Amino acid sequence: MKREELKKLALTDGQIDKVMGLHDADVEAMKTKTDELGKTNESLQSQIAERDKDLKTLKKQTGDNEGSSQLATPKLIIAHSTATPNGEAWAISRNMKNGINVSQTYVHFVIDNKSIYQVGELGYVAWGAGSPANNLAPVQIELCEFSNHRRAMKAYKHYVNWLRWSAKKYGIPLALDTGSYRGIKTHSWLVQYGYSNTDHVAPWQYLPKIGVSRAKFAHDLTKGFSGANIALTR
Repeated sequence: MKREELKKLALTDGQIDKVMGLHDADVEAMKTKTDELGKTNESLQSQIAERDKDLKTLKKQTGDNEGSSQLATPKLIIAHSTATPNGEAWAISRNMKNGINVSQTYVHFVIDNKSIYQVGELGYVAWGAGSPANNLAPVQIELCEFSNHRRAMKAYKHYVNWLRWSAKKYGIPLALDTGSYRGIKTHSWLVQYGYSNTDHVAPWQYLPKIGVSRAKFAHDLTKGFSGANIALTR
């Protein structure tokens, strides 16, 4: 705003001074508010950057080679589910990672509808299924459980494809819970047939809830799912 513009409106010098004073005050207030918003935005950007840094650190940590140094005898691929409703892979894997030397419970992979995180070193014993199964499994995989059916089925498809990949990697049959001691085994089967000293029933406390029967699971492991692959998050 300029004085010349106000003079054209036939205002007196005193009136012009008051208008200009109010205008300058409004401009200064807006500058102050803009500066405050800028500082708030910088703070938020800093928080976002810090969170991204934490996530990258988490991914790196869950890929570290920790736990048992004993090579597994490749006889079984073990299928678990987390029994943690709506727990995501990054959180489950972090808890396993943080508790390796305390609870001594962890698997190789934790998988959900978006990501798969590695905790244990492939080919080595993990402490997820009890004895003697742990010694016979180069890969154990936890499936995250979701109440949302769409998320649940997407995670399930990734789970099936990674179980298949693991079995093929170690020359283990794709057959599910058969009478043979080789193949893909649920934790429940291992307990039932004396390969585990635990009392777990995973994943059968969960899979039927999302419409997956034993026959469907066995069929899906044989056939796999196209277009349902996700890369390993390390």
